[in-house]
Amino acid sequence: MAEVILKDIVKIYPYSEKAEKKKAKAQGSEVKKTNLQITKKGVVAVQNFNLTIADGEFLVLVGPSGCGKSTTLRMIAGLEDISEGELYINGNLCNAVEPKDRDIAMVFQSYALYPHMTVFKNMEYPLTILKQRIPYEFEIEYLNWRNDVLAKTREKYLGPREPSRLTKFIYRTFKKGKEIPAPKNDKPRTVPAWIAKEEEANAAKIAACQEAIKNGEKEYVAKMSKGMREYKVLKTAEMLGITEYLKRKPKALSGGQRQRVAIGRAIVRNPNVLLMDEPLSNLDAKLRNEMRTEIIKLRKKISTTFIYVTHDQVEAMTLGDRIVVMRDGFIQQIGTPQEVFDNPRNIFVSSFIGTPKMNHFDGRLEREGDKYYAVLPSGYKVELSEEKCERLLANNVESQDVTLGVRPEHIRFEENGVPGIVTVSELMGGSTHLHVQVGEHDVIVIVPNNGKHLDYSGKTVRLGFDGACVHAFALERPRKNLEFFYEDYHKKAEEE
Repeated sequence: MAEVILKDIVKIYPYSEKAEKKKAKAQGSEVKKTNLQITKKGVVAVQNFNLTIADGEFLVLVGPSGCGKSTTLRMIAGLEDISEGELYINGNLCNAVEPKDRDIAMVFQSYALYPHMTVFKNMEYPLTILKQRIPYEFEIEYLNWRNDVLAKTREKYLGPREPSRLTKFIYRTFKKGKEIPAPKNDKPRTVPAWIAKEEEANAAKIAACQEAIKNGEKEYVAKMSKGMREYKVLKTAEMLGITEYLKRKPKALSGGQRQRVAIGRAIVRNPNVLLMDEPLSNLDAKLRNEMRTEIIKLRKKISTTFIYVTHDQVEAMTLGDRIVVMRDGFIQQIGTPQEVFDNPRNIFVSSFIGTPKMNHFDGRLEREGDKYYAVLPSGYKVELSEEKCERLLANNVESQDVTLGVRPEHIRFEENGVPGIVTVSELMGGSTHLHVQVGEHDVIVIVPNNGKHLDYSGKTVRLGFDGACVHAFALERPRKNLEFFYEDYHKKAEEE
């Protein structure tokens, strides 16, 4: 495991523009184009990225396409140069360190398996090309496994003789139904001397490892022996449930099996940091769910720091200890999945995290003494919870026009609520998703079925919500949540 620190990381790609287009641009050092900034230096893909990833943490970078999450991951891996800033892995500055020397492993979106190698050879390959950190405890574990193999081999030599292959073939082909006779050779059986020699050598190695552990040593660096590589691959394959596929080549595997092999190849050498770049995006929905569960189980079995990139907010919510929401190269919010879901820091995060997305209404935030009220244009008014009022008071928020946000699962039917017409009713199994036309807004409401589905299409319903579930977002950029102070990582985004 290792701590990863990114300080003021910036990634700029070269950019050139035709002379006639340059003349048409307004004077200044930078111009806007699509969702990224273009400066004199080039296109800025990642902006002022500051983040500390704790030792053993599972961190997820999530955001729409083009937000800079994969670029950030590739800079950590060493596959992209860092334009500005500093990257530390396990306390070492790694800006100029080669990828092979960073002690990291990466799982790619496209699997990147060697098609001419079997699954076993694919997984073994990383262990053959570089020296590895070999813990003394792992070597003791391997030597004990090897002694078990030798014991079984010894029993094979001392046990009853087996009929020869030719005898078995004759009786199975020409003498069906007859019992295969035991071999007539009564010569005494002996165990080869090499078995005893290897057992003696293994005992000496185990004693040496135990002595090293007593002296406070944990590991040493060396190339793994063939037997150690075999044990490591078999152990990893068993963990991932792919032991039966070790002799197959990638073309004979399904998508989920190939992804397991790619993950196995990455973790087989116990990297300090494991990077995963949208590893499930090529799988169908059922396989994605299965592999997501496998990754959660895997995380509990191995000790390493995970950095996972995805555009799927469901993966981000289920996998990560913390998630980093990105947009246009900027960090929008960092927090636990529950924190980001319950308290989005701006209107973009509120829309991106959650399925279906949060509903937004034009409204007003009214302050009356120490209390705040959310008011809709229709006159519907609800008092905010005590906790929300305390946060708004701490920020000294005054009455103002805002955008109100409420998640679909927090909207309920209410006798004195806002009227709307149901335009679409979607049966989702245990619940029904209603699309309700309220003024100019299409409001999504989740209604539990409780074992019985009702079709609300075309009906008029009245909607309301609780004051503990409504969020107030400012109208001016960057559309922040008025309950919270704006974090440092938003400063450049605000200037935009």
